[in-house]
Amino acid sequence: MKPRKALPSDVDALTRVIIQAMPLDPQWNYRFPYREEYPEDHYKFSKMLFEYFLHLDYDDWLVMVVEDSPESDGNNTSIVSFAIWDVSYVNKRRYGPGYKPQDPVTEVEKRGGSTRRDANHAHFDAFWKQQIQAYKRHFAPIGPEQLHLQVLATLPEFQRRGHASALCRWGMEEIQREGLKDISVMASPMGYALYTHLGFETVAKFYIQVPGEKERLTIVAMMYKARN
Repeated sequence: MKPRKALPSDVDALTRVIIQAMPLDPQWNYRFPYREEYPEDHYKFSKMLFEYFLHLDYDDWLVMVVEDSPESDGNNTSIVSFAIWDVSYVNKRRYGPGYKPQDPVTEVEKRGGSTRRDANHAHFDAFWKQQIQAYKRHFAPIGPEQLHLQVLATLPEFQRRGHASALCRWGMEEIQREGLKDISVMASPMGYALYTHLGFETVAKFYIQVPGEKERLTIVAMMYKARN
């Protein structure tokens, strides 16, 4: 169950995991309510996003994976869980305060994501813009010396086996190795219990909502502080 760094060749396996795992999270249904009507768009743009996260030139991002097998003998392992980490602290250390972090989501938008048919675009835009605002409010004042957990997902049939915990603990060990201040995460209801169990603290609760709509998402900004 030891996490390893994902490779560009893992893109199809990671796309499979995110498509199968993320519908259990309310934010996925909020952003992509038409994915069953347009599965080709859902696959295409999910894979495209991972291509950026895995590309060697996009080194602000690190994808860690855990492999497992449905067989008791441990044969035929495949990726069943992954975490996407924002490791831009490395380039911020290298290039200083003027460094502009890489933005794979915007790159996908430029390559057709802005017209993808599986998404509710008003919800999609509100989700990203309001999360960015919350990050700036609650985490940016801490400075660049932190690790941010962007996405965490596990195949449904492999959940509650410790895979997501192993990926989080990799990050918890990484901030100690690198002398960072904390891990930040925007937790949905699906992840809140796990992060709380691992020692993350609630910083603030906020809502994702399009003006004029009743529907909204509850998100909790959470932090795991490095141990002195």
